[in-house]
Amino acid sequence: MKKALLTVALSALAFSSAAFAQEAKKPLTFSEIQTIRIMAGGVVGNALAQTMQRPHLGLLVNRSVICNDLAGGIGGTLTVNKADSQLTFESVKDKAEIAPAVAHLLPSDGIYLAFGGEWKKEENMALLEVALEQLAEHNYKGSVIFHVTTWAQKQPQEIAARNPKIAKYFETATLRAVTLDLNKKEAMINKITFDGKDYKLNVAATAPMRDDLVELFKRQ
Repeated sequence: MKKALLTVALSALAFSSAAFAQEAKKPLTFSEIQTIRIMAGGVVGNALAQTMQRPHLGLLVNRSVICNDLAGGIGGTLTVNKADSQLTFESVKDKAEIAPAVAHLLPSDGIYLAFGGEWKKEENMALLEVALEQLAEHNYKGSVIFHVTTWAQKQPQEIAARNPKIAKYFETATLRAVTLDLNKKEAMINKITFDGKDYKLNVAATAPMRDDLVELFKRQ
């Protein structure tokens, strides 16, 4: 009898483990992908609210659903948690819209660049390159903040490698990048230094990530 009960218990445990593994590998729905961006935007907005010494943030994103979900999370959380904050938002669909969008954002103390979403990397890089050229042309002195995907895909790094004007700007610009550590369940805002060849990141601030957000990220 005991052996039979043990067999049943082990079988139930094996089934439960298999079901959990199957759920962990289950592809994300588009709504879950949106949920990640909304929640991640909240994490970033919270970190910015705690660390921004000057309160005016500009957001520049492509006109994809996912990037706009992210922007909503960032902007909403920042403005709720920092009473003296100011938000200026621009979304763009093509190169022709970049110059006026950047001009509108120039008074901001920091400009957050998020180019990812459903768009291909080369499409995002084409827009980002024009945006960075505009910032370089205006010698923008505020913080230039790259979102997780934008930095992780090495979009700005590859652009600077082929565009001397942007590379030169990076040497003196105030650069920041958001990165994630899923094991520590933390998002980090990093200070970036660039000497013309190598990039160095130093953590300037961290923000905790919820368990359910981390689990969604792990299913990507």
